[in-house]
Amino acid sequence: MVFEKIIKSCRFLDPFQSYAPVEKTSEVRVDPLTGSTSRILDFPVKQLEKQDFGPIAEGTRQYCPFCPSMVEQITPKFDPSLVPEERYKQGEAICFPNAFPYDENGAVTVMSREHYIPIDGFSIHLIRDALECSARYLADLLPAQPEVVYQSINWNFLPLAGSSLVHPHLQVMSSSTATNYYATISRALKNYVSVHDGEFWTDLISEEEKIGERFIGNTDSVSWLTAFAPMGAFDVLGVLPRISAPAEIIGASAEEIAGALVEILRFMGSLNITSFNMAFYFKAGVGSFTPHIRLCPRIALPPLGTSEINYMKMLHGEPLTTMKPEDICLAIRDAWRP
Repeated sequence: MVFEKIIKSCRFLDPFQSYAPVEKTSEVRVDPLTGSTSRILDFPVKQLEKQDFGPIAEGTRQYCPFCPSMVEQITPKFDPSLVPEERYKQGEAICFPNAFPYDENGAVTVMSREHYIPIDGFSIHLIRDALECSARYLADLLPAQPEVVYQSINWNFLPLAGSSLVHPHLQVMSSSTATNYYATISRALKNYVSVHDGEFWTDLISEEEKIGERFIGNTDSVSWLTAFAPMGAFDVLGVLPRISAPAEIIGASAEEIAGALVEILRFMGSLNITSFNMAFYFKAGVGSFTPHIRLCPRIALPPLGTSEINYMKMLHGEPLTTMKPEDICLAIRDAWRP
């Protein structure tokens, strides 16, 4: 397996050094599966400013549709011809149809009775119950709709990450149509098998554990690492090589995943990161597709609150970051207590 870096060098006359010639370098990193590229920049970034969402949360609490006084009065119920439950419930979690779905099957899983939880305030049981509640819904869909194999559990946390509501919730999808990510990964996995006569995710875990630069650690069901070519400011990857379907995470695996996610969210909170996107990908009935998790922070860069997404990612499809995956791995590993 090749972890390719292309070092770019740029020379110019620096006004801050009396116009002496200077050289700046950056890296283009090639994803070992897909061949897509990411850029690691040498760019000074000030410490992130801690954002306080308390006032926003208070201002939205009275009309929040996901709070306990409203959630069962104004949210939809599932069609009984598709799944056996009107709404799925577990602990504080409740899963119901998305009133504004992205696909033929879309659901929302409200994670907590609390209207607002900061990034470092989630407990293991809240995340576990929300994952299991979502997984039960996804598992029940397949008998009625065996074609909806592209199943995912997604999390936009707070407005910077694209959430329209402060109240913590997951977005659950089950589709017969692949997203661009699924299509790209599926093609690349098929190509990897034909070229290398091996299973990519198993090879990746083995190679990253051997190298040690981006390997965070193993739990019983999941191997955690930082992605070599990140899709965001950094990109935490969890690979589940012994899992094949959503129903299989119910129980010990969900507890274990939740414990690791709590540690990652606490780490992000220590950096004053307040928002993130997460996706948990499944492809039902396809043994060559290993379920995996990707979690990327969303950052507002000081002093203007600038988005980390600019023309490079939006229009060229190429993520930029100033955070080396190896540095992030070391920092997470130092705080790792799942």
